[in-house]
Amino acid sequence: MSKSKEEEKTEYRPPVPPPMRPERPEEWRWPSPTPMPTIPAEDVSRLLKQILDRLDAIEKRLEKIEKALTEKQPLFP
Repeated sequence: MSKSKEEEKTEYRPPVPPPMRPERPEEWRWPSPTPMPTIPAEDVSRLLKQILDRLDAIEKRLEKIEKALTEKQPLFP
């Protein structure tokens, strides 16, 4: 016999337990963060200036490459 839709709705269903998370040994956990060494402000400023200088040099090289590519004539008209 087939059940009607009303009977299916009222039929008892036991609650499904949430999936259990497997236990992991302690050595599998993330290591605790190591504190950053204190760096004098002068060194930080110097490092940031070096980074900016390198980025400027990269940008100039990229501009030269872009210019060369735009000036190059297409192979297929």
